[in-house]
Amino acid sequence: MNCKNCGARLRDNARVCPNCGAFVDDESGFTLLTSDDRLDDFYSSDEPIRGREKTKKSGALSFIISLILVLAIAGGGAYYYFTHIKPKAPEAPSVSFTAGSGVINGDEKVVFVSIEKNPKIQYIHGASVYSTEEGKSKLLLSSDYEYTKNIDDTFRAIFFDTKEFGLDKKANYKYTFEIMLSFIGSDDVFTYSVPINFSGKIKGDASDTVFDHSHSKIEGEATSAQAESDGADSTTADNTTKAPENDSSFAYESYWFTEPLTDGDTRTIFALKFNKDKTFVSTRYEKKGSANWAVSTYNGTLEEKDGYIIVTDSEGGEKSYYKIGDGELSEEKDGETVQKLTARKYNSVKNVEDFFGL
Repeated sequence: MNCKNCGARLRDNARVCPNCGAFVDDESGFTLLTSDDRLDDFYSSDEPIRGREKTKKSGALSFIISLILVLAIAGGGAYYYFTHIKPKAPEAPSVSFTAGSGVINGDEKVVFVSIEKNPKIQYIHGASVYSTEEGKSKLLLSSDYEYTKNIDDTFRAIFFDTKEFGLDKKANYKYTFEIMLSFIGSDDVFTYSVPINFSGKIKGDASDTVFDHSHSKIEGEATSAQAESDGADSTTADNTTKAPENDSSFAYESYWFTEPLTDGDTRTIFALKFNKDKTFVSTRYEKKGSANWAVSTYNGTLEEKDGYIIVTDSEGGEKSYYKIGDGELSEEKDGETVQKLTARKYNSVKNVEDFFGL
């Protein structure tokens, strides 16, 4: 027997068509069952009906096709996001480093990284030196770094004092510097790893590498803030800076070296540092014959008066007078010029040797 509504085959005792839901004995046409009705209630056995099997297979196939479509759309969307929308991680700017060790300031043993190619480094966010001996775990030795700059204010070198971790007492060690840098025009911070390997005790002068010994060509050197407030470019092509007339700020920006003094086989020079807190420090370098440089310091107070920086030695109470010129300082005594001072950015033995042509 077949359904009058849809034509599906029916069992002999069927009251409702399992395919379309129409009542078998209803001559008026088809009537849908409610969702609460169970078609299985109208069967007297578990014998399957072909129409019902077809419906189940069709639903499973539709589900599989839908699932494949969803996965394909999701995969395509993810591919497009990662290849076209998601921003790529910025590449670290290229920086050339040279690692080494040596002695600076006469007796300070250091390990260092010199920055040979300097692409507008803005900040050093941290620097560490690790022991990376083969077969041993990475060990942090120090994060207490110092750095130097060139006269044009670019970074020159990063160095560590070896006294902190007894490096000069060990041989055949391998080390790694990790340096975190950011650059002008970017908020990103990049980490650079620089290996260093050497054996034996630290020796050899590293002043040339660590320090910029160029002559500081100061002509009334103004601070950057003063130059900006004047609305002018503070730096000229020869690294010379102009400051307003009678401005003495340049005197506090550099070390001021006296003229070299030779007495027999003894050489002497002083490096003066004037501080804005009204103090000064004088470093005395003295070398006799082929002996090493003997370095000593003394300090005192200062005042500015009538175009002079007047310093008073804290030990002997002796006063010295330095006349403030147009970017120049000269020592005067009894109204006459005794000597002109030379400005340099760093205080080191190498600078002293430059004055003596050594």
